[in-house]
Amino acid sequence: MRHLVLSALLGLTSLGAAAQPAADMAQLAQRLEGTIYVIPHRESADGSLTACGLEFGALKRDFSTMKGAPVKLVGSFYLRPHTTTGLAYMLKVGAFDGFGSTNGFAPANAFIRGPNSRAPKKAIRLEAENKGYALFVGSLDDEVIAAFAGIAEKKQLVVGFNRKPGQQDVIFNLDLTVIDTKMGSDGQPIRNRTNAAVDEFLTCSEDLMKTPDAKLK
Repeated sequence: MRHLVLSALLGLTSLGAAAQPAADMAQLAQRLEGTIYVIPHRESADGSLTACGLEFGALKRDFSTMKGAPVKLVGSFYLRPHTTTGLAYMLKVGAFDGFGSTNGFAPANAFIRGPNSRAPKKAIRLEAENKGYALFVGSLDDEVIAAFAGIAEKKQLVVGFNRKPGQQDVIFNLDLTVIDTKMGSDGQPIRNRTNAAVDEFLTCSEDLMKTPDAKLK
């Protein structure tokens, strides 16, 4: 549902942008660049907590591989119990080229990290249930812990992906305080900010770590 909202927001801008010169398109992409939304999510089964996550959407100008053309990233970052490690993180992402595109592609590789830390050990890539998305599953190492520190202290999470193996990464620095974005009458994006999403995710994660399934094996 949130991806549809993101597509609608960017689609509205593309209707008027299609006939504009490339320079105007670049200015439009620059104005829209950034986090579009972040939503906390708590999952349970039979009344027991099973997962905590953040769902997100963002837009960026891809100077790494597309000469500054806009690309939107839609996905989620979850913490879940794992049968082997006790806890694991799961990153699901899909990328969409252009303002109003609804046909996404699954990245070759994707990762999370803190604003000032390294990426974790390469996660296992799996096919996601959604077409155009990929799922990356990894264990909680020091770099993942550093990413959690970035969420708690700076309200930020870095998500990166590449289109092909070995290709340069496209990096998104997510502002986790942005829970919604609307277009103002002057054509400027209005981002609604609050710490509520981060607070809810951190509280959920703390509760999850206390569950029996989350104990380190």
